[in-house]
Amino acid sequence: MTDTATAHTSTDGDALRTVAIIMRSKDEQPYASETLSRLPGQTFQDFTLYNVDSGSTDGTLEAIQAHNPVAENLIQIAPGDYIPGRVLNDMIRRVSEPIIVLLNADCIPTTEDWLEKLVRPVLEGEADAVSSRQVARPDAHFVVAYDLDRAYSVKQMAKGRHTFFSAASCAFKRSVWEAEKFPEEGWGEDFVWAVRCRKQDVRFDFAPDSVVEHSHNYTLKTLYKRERGHGIVYYQMLEEPPALFYQSLQCLKHLVRDGLHALKKGRPLTIPYNIAYRATFHWAQYQGQRAGFLKQGFPQEFFRR
Repeated sequence: MTDTATAHTSTDGDALRTVAIIMRSKDEQPYASETLSRLPGQTFQDFTLYNVDSGSTDGTLEAIQAHNPVAENLIQIAPGDYIPGRVLNDMIRRVSEPIIVLLNADCIPTTEDWLEKLVRPVLEGEADAVSSRQVARPDAHFVVAYDLDRAYSVKQMAKGRHTFFSAASCAFKRSVWEAEKFPEEGWGEDFVWAVRCRKQDVRFDFAPDSVVEHSHNYTLKTLYKRERGHGIVYYQMLEEPPALFYQSLQCLKHLVRDGLHALKKGRPLTIPYNIAYRATFHWAQYQGQRAGFLKQGFPQEFFRR
């Protein structure tokens, strides 16, 4: 890639990279080692890696130290101090690069040009913030992989839907962050940030060829907690009131779609779990919207790692 960025210099005279990659982690093995190993081979190398780890005990910290030996570029915090928006704001304040890339330690770039494809729209002035495409891991539950395939399809992203901006793998201008910091309370900091930025005419884009492998097989209990949090945010940010009838119709629609897809792919044995997953998903979002409507907050402790 031909670097079109302007050269930058830090206040002490040292050359400053164009991109700061900020990586968050807490017990991300075996994925962290794989993610870190993919960075040296990227076709775009004008970056500095910064890590923040919140108490890993599974070898993640040792993997970071092996791949990022510059001591001042690694921040360690206590698990109880991890609140996503607050940590992101603190890390961005610590760096000076004009372009910020966020990459979760468990997001594995699938190609050597992941970073090049991600930052190109920003470098060439086509966008202010860009998201990568996420694909499921080989061991992802059938319904999880199907949701990712649909959510990050080029057709879906072409609609410009703000709900799909993800801080798991993204790039944005530092100037955008300086104008709008990540929220430091509540759930869905990247979703809230994107909604607020769009109201300020920040240009968002989707880089379908910048691909990371990233998915989670959450338990139904954890899925409920996460989607309830999303429901609260949807009410707060989009003024979507609780609507049991609507959620029920959406759930039924998705159950039919999931079932047909499972049969088409020859995976009928996945249908019972798909039903439990989808019912939990929609019930949790309804309960979250209801909690938001009733002014019931989401326990801040849930955000702590």
